[in-house]
This record gives sequence, structure tokens and C-alpha cells, in this order.
Amino acid sequence: MMESKGFPLKQGIITIFLQQTRSNYPLWLAQTSPVLRSCDLFGYVDGIIFCPPKSLPSTAESVVNPSYLSWVQQDQTILSWINNSLTPYVLSTVALSPTSCQSWLSQEHRYASTSHNRILYLHNELFRTTKGDLSVSDYLDKINLIADNLALVGSLITDPDLVTIIMNNVGPAFEVTISAAQARDTPITYEVLEFIEFAGFL
Repeated sequence: MMESKGFPLKQGIITIFLQQTRSNYPLWLAQTSPVLRSCDLFGYVDGIIFCPPKSLPSTAESVVNPSYLSWVQQDQTILSWINNSLTPYVLSTVALSPTSCQSWLSQEHRYASTSHNRILYLHNELFRTTKGDLSVSDYLDKINLIADNLALVGSLITDPDLVTIIMNNVGPAFEVTISAAQARDTPITYEVLEFIEFAGFL
């Protein structure tokens, strides 16, 4: 374990444009982790930079360790920043976490859980999500987000499976295009499917 180095939080660098919701944890993680690492602060949230003793060794308990005070100040600054990057619902689930590490691990357990029930839930969500009133672009984004969450919990969806799910759920308005894609000599890839969408055929 590393002892706290008391790195200052560089407020001008800490900018998060996407707040964490119940469904976008991978995207939120992709934003926050590099920022913390770039400031040499990731050790606070993963527990490597541990809290020093509150009192100095071989002194009265009333003599507070300066390193402890520095660690608490830095940790609470990180915790405050994390809390500000969460939506009210997500914040309510970690509001009682006293340190940045506890908040971080609580979110990881809740939103990156590899439990059987969560994997079943995400698979069910993937198969039940239809285009409905969404644009095709928004529908693909939603499907990709669910697939990213599945990958995060170790249940990777292959491109052929993803393409099949999309073609089955994109809706009857695109039957001609889907039929043409299914009649190809070679299986359609996800990249081709996206190209078709961006080209305006879907």
C-alpha cells in the first residue's frame, strides 16, 4: 500500500460533462478514471493510498498526525467531486459513504456487478429494447450502451449476435432493408449496419 502524498486536486482540470445515471456507468467510468489518474489521485478511490494514522506514533492521542489531516482534506475533495458528477438517484445510493474509496467501490459493486441476476437483467434488457419512437441512431446508441454494460460484467456480446438483435428489433418500417441484409452472401457486420444507418438507408 502507498502512503498519502497529499497531491492537490487541480480544479481547472477536473471537468466531467456526463453525469452518472443508473445506465451509463461505463461511460462515466471512462471519463472519471483518466482524470483521477492524470492527477495521480486514483489511489484514493481504489484504496492504494490509504488513510494514515490519526495520531502520531509515540505521542499523546491529542496530537493529530498532519499526514492524516492532509489525507482527509484530499479525500473529501475527491468525494465531493465524485458526488457532483452523479445524478440525484445515484447519489442517494452512496450518500452515506464517508470516503471516496467507499463511494467508488459501492458504485462498482452496484453497477459493474458480475452477479447472475444483473447479467440476466441486462440480457433481458438487450433483447426487449426496440426502436419504438427512437431514431435509428438513438436506438443503436441505446443498444450499444447495454452491450457495453454487459462487457463490463464479463458477458461480451459478439458482433453477429448484436447485429441479429438489432435487425430483429429495429421495426417493421425497415423490413425491406433488413431482408436485403439477411440475403447477403456474407453475414452483415455491425460496422456495415452502422454505415447503412449513417448513409441514410435506415
